[in-house]
Amino acid sequence: MRTSLRLSALIVLTCGFLTLGLEPHLAAAQSPNGDVGDRLQEIVTLTEQALDASRAAESASTVRAVKEGADAVFEAVWGVSSGVDPETPRGATAQHGWKTRWQTSPAAFDSAFAARLGTAGPEIDDPSELGILGRGRYVRSQFAVAPDSAGPETPGARFSHEAIVAPLNNAIGWMRLDNGITKGELQPRIDLTYKWDAPVAFWNSSADTGWLHEAYSQAVNILKTSYDGDVDMARQHAAGMTQLLEKALNGMDANNNGRVEPIMMEGGLRLALQEAQAAGLASR
Repeated sequence: MRTSLRLSALIVLTCGFLTLGLEPHLAAAQSPNGDVGDRLQEIVTLTEQALDASRAAESASTVRAVKEGADAVFEAVWGVSSGVDPETPRGATAQHGWKTRWQTSPAAFDSAFAARLGTAGPEIDDPSELGILGRGRYVRSQFAVAPDSAGPETPGARFSHEAIVAPLNNAIGWMRLDNGITKGELQPRIDLTYKWDAPVAFWNSSADTGWLHEAYSQAVNILKTSYDGDVDMARQHAAGMTQLLEKALNGMDANNNGRVEPIMMEGGLRLALQEAQAAGLASR
């Protein structure tokens, strides 16, 4: 199960990497917008609702009901229904366009890529209309620290308020959007190599690409599996989805010190919100 989920998540991410935008290029470290706390609360609420749907699917009486729960999880993650017919689970799932998935505002688009990718903005530029991942990327962009003379990294390599960003990244993924050259052409690229000095455990975990992608992949697996009426198997798969969502919400004690901390591989979305509240960026 672990291997298949990991493979599914990587396939989903790879498909997304082919059509990427860039997060905003900021002039300097910035103060987060006043809606950061609201967005984090929305993210936690959406994940809790997805968890409720997954738990209901565990005790559903029909395969169709299990798949309805999986679709609710899919929609919470991406902000759009999968579009998969539970009776004929074939074909691709629905997806936002690349700019909607990766940009946080029309201003985030880098003109260097216009020749290949066009100048039109994303179809949706209001984070409140996106799912958990879109809102999470928006929140993270508010903490990005731009390059300066002391550190030449591109925005997204460093963040203010790491105690908020680290738990958020564990759920949505540590990938940043950068650029690279392919056949002489500058193109947007996904980047995890900026964490090259992370411990081996990080690369062997699923926090690197984000725990929510695991739950999403499990939802897709359920939606696209022909169970032939085997509701017990469908429920088992829903139970796996529940465990993944619980991890995204609550995190895990990766270093076995008896507590879940706001650090890489540990904190989840609830801890990100708690840290924002402690910093005065979210209401309690």
